Parts: sequence; C-alpha cells; structure tokens
Amino acid sequence: MTTFIFNEKCELRAENISYEINDKLIINKVFFSVTSGAMLFIKGSNGSGKTTLLRILSGLMQPDEGQTLWNNQRIDEERIEFNQQLTYIGHNTGVKAELSTLENINFFSNICGLPKKENCQSAIEWAGLSGYEHSPGRHLSYGQQRRIAFTRLLMEPSRLWILDEPFTGLDVEMIATLETSFKNHLNNGGLLVLTSHQHIELEQISTKYFHLGS
Repeated sequence: MTTFIFNEKCELRAENISYEINDKLIINKVFFSVTSGAMLFIKGSNGSGKTTLLRILSGLMQPDEGQTLWNNQRIDEERIEFNQQLTYIGHNTGVKAELSTLENINFFSNICGLPKKENCQSAIEWAGLSGYEHSPGRHLSYGQQRRIAFTRLLMEPSRLWILDEPFTGLDVEMIATLETSFKNHLNNGGLLVLTSHQHIELEQISTKYFHLGS
C-alpha cells in the first residue's frame, strides 16, 4: 500500500467567509487557520452550515464574502494546483452503480496512475470489502459504498483531506481503520478538516475545534 510523506509545511486559512441562503445568513465571517500535521474538527447543529462551509473550503462553492487561502494563495486563483493537493469526500460517494467494487476502485487507481493489481487488492482488504469484489455498486449498501469512496485516501497523493461526516454508515471496525489512517496522514505531514456528529479524539495529534453558529 502506498505511503505518502509530505515534508513541506502547508496551511489552509479561511478569512471572513460568509454565505447566505434565501437572504438568511448561515455562515457569518468565519475565520480560522490550520497547518500541516493538525486536524480541524468543525462542529455545529443540523442546518448550521457545516456541509456548505466544507464545500466552500474545497472550492466547490463560492462564498458571498471572504476567501479561502491555501499556502497564502486564493484557491480560486490557483485552482489546478489546489485540486492536486485536495481529496474531498462528501455525502455523495461517487460510486458508479453499474461498476463492481473492484472496477470502481480500479477507476480511482487509474486516475492516480498507481499500479492497479497490488493497490486495488490492498484497498479492498483495507476497506473490509473482501468477498464483494464483483458486486455492482447498485447492490451495495450506503456504508459499503462509503468504504469504496474512502479507498481514495490510500491512492490520491493529497496533502489536504476534507471529509463530511466520514463515519456515517460505517461500523466500529471501519471507524477505527479510518482513525488510524487519519493519524498516519497527519503524522506524515498531511492536514485534515472534517465534520462529525461523533466525538473524534486522536492521541498525540494537534486538534482544533471550530463551532459554527456560536
């Protein structure tokens, strides 16, 4: 399984980000920064704008005010470079219904230019999907599709992981597997931003908390 180590420092910074929906301000002048080796845990009640904020940080939506900076550069001005450093996984798994588990993972592997056979088999075992290699996506549960989506974390050489409710639909064993991957990524110089209704505490990892709506 491929291990990515990042030696250069990196920083994600939100500067006075605001966003309205139907004239209602749901994100109001958000400011924070987080650097390599650290996790930012965004918390808030349902409807507080957590998913919207993650999509803004990922460049998938534009704020009404403010900006997102990656290493002091606006992400909308350095789109290609930023995308090369980002893995964003939201509620939509991206799993193709007509493809099997193995074919979906092969697809991710091909995009990343990784050796197909070795990496795909390791990813299937990591995700606890042995025995489902030839099951089409349409026959898999949401939790199983999420497991396929998270194999991207093993294959994409991204320094920044932005994950929306990563534990939704997963069992205790897979949650523990993800937490181990989070720690390894951060210890290797990566950066993690996530939301979750569950408490997450990674030992010996610098963690920042940001509460939306507070």
